[in-house]
Amino acid sequence: MIISAKTKISKLIEHNEETIEVIASINKHFRKLKNPLLRKALAPRVAIAEAARIGGVPVCVLIDKLKEIGFETADDCGCEAVSPTDKYRLNETKRDMRKEAIEELDVRPILAGGIDPFDAIMEKLKTMDEWHTLKIINTFEPIPLLNILKKKGYAYVTERPEAGVVWTYMEKADEHLDKKKKTETESDQLVFEEIEEQFAGKMREIDVRPLEMPMPMVTVLEEIEGLREGEALFVHHKKLPQYLLPELEERNFRWASQDIDESNIKLIIFK
Repeated sequence: MIISAKTKISKLIEHNEETIEVIASINKHFRKLKNPLLRKALAPRVAIAEAARIGGVPVCVLIDKLKEIGFETADDCGCEAVSPTDKYRLNETKRDMRKEAIEELDVRPILAGGIDPFDAIMEKLKTMDEWHTLKIINTFEPIPLLNILKKKGYAYVTERPEAGVVWTYMEKADEHLDKKKKTETESDQLVFEEIEEQFAGKMREIDVRPLEMPMPMVTVLEEIEGLREGEALFVHHKKLPQYLLPELEERNFRWASQDIDESNIKLIIFK
């Protein structure tokens, strides 16, 4: 099989199941592939280049590993044309940033406490001046978060000053500055009670509140795959799952929510 940086991880696994062990052996960030549920949720949406960024390794290190088990690269892949030193620069993100005023947020202590730093990052972006640049200090590149914020008009670059440390600079893209923010989405406008009545007797119900991250998202994605036409999924969750919403949109699902208290929210997911 001929591969490139754009090849999806799911295609590699489909072609050769040994891919799982080979990638997982590179470093601890790739070990999640060994979990069947996580693999099913993430592999179809992550390409080699994105996986390399998440794992903090150069694209060509990942590709070279895959070549050891029989994969081949296209002539235009570029891996054979660069020196070993330059290979370690192939997955750097390049963009001119303003960086006129930088505000730092170190999310490593938040992650060490087992908490998703999404809310802290969003709160920081909400309160800081829109002309400022946010510098997020992390141990890996937060690809799911970055994909969400790109849709909200943010640009970013990443730097790796030392092993195990990633700096992500994030700022509002120039073309999005000073524009009126959208305050409501279609799902915000949906009346929860009306949707609940519409699908009465036709809902599956799950409670993901006791689950550790990222199992709530994985469980919901697993459940909606089995929904029959006219059915909905009723979810008890701790909070509105921001990483899940783009996945629902991509799969043409809609949702309505109702807050119960600070650690309890109800979701109805449907088509």
